[in-house]
Amino acid sequence: MADPATGAAAAAFGAYLRELGKAGPAAVLTLHQGVDMGRPGLLRVELRDGDTRVRVSGAAVPVASEG
Repeated sequence: MADPATGAAAAAFGAYLRELGKAGPAAVLTLHQGVDMGRPGLLRVELRDGDTRVRVSGAAVPVASEG
């Protein structure tokens, strides 16, 4: 089962990569999520040098709730 595009997960992933030293203090990551579900999303995660915040932007296809 695949997950839809989620900003919270993208932000956590960006912070995790920075903490591990796998992303520099300033980096832009492009994440593709939800493709397997037929609900593709493209998220941009931005890390800025000297700023502990993680910025997430992008677009996704909504998953309609049943009922």
